[in-house]
Amino acid sequence: MNEYIQQILTILQELLDEHRQLIEYGKAKTEAITQNSLESISFISGKEKKILERIMEHEQRRVFLVGKYMLSQKVTGQQRSFKMEKLIQAVFHAEEKRQLQIKWKELAAVMNELQDINEFNQQLVKMTLEYLHFSQDLLLGPEEDEVTYHRAVQGMTKQRNGRFNMKT
Repeated sequence: MNEYIQQILTILQELLDEHRQLIEYGKAKTEAITQNSLESISFISGKEKKILERIMEHEQRRVFLVGKYMLSQKVTGQQRSFKMEKLIQAVFHAEEKRQLQIKWKELAAVMNELQDINEFNQQLVKMTLEYLHFSQDLLLGPEEDEVTYHRAVQGMTKQRNGRFNMKT
């Protein structure tokens, strides 16, 4: 097996593992959101940030290795690409191509699952904020619409007897 393909497969497995960890954190975040645990959400977000940094490093390595493979195979010009689809098309050995396709499909499926979890969590946060605003309006009353000075209503205002307008 080509050394670059082997390294790319290793990186794809590392990316797969990192994304699976993000899925676990996403599920934990769902639980934390439903329990209104800000400390847990903050802790999980910190862990996710570290994983995202590692994913970016893996992705840079993957792009570098794909480029190296393309150069080693003398693929130049318009055909040279750092996308996995183009790499899979450029690989000639059936077993290498099959392994790359399997890992890439696995990673795509995990990334779709992660995206679904993140969208669900965003919906939960949005619903929680809407509920908090609704509760605030019930307790405190709705916000006043006219809190600023408008010339259009200048003649309609009543003179308010404030503290400094009172006769003593």
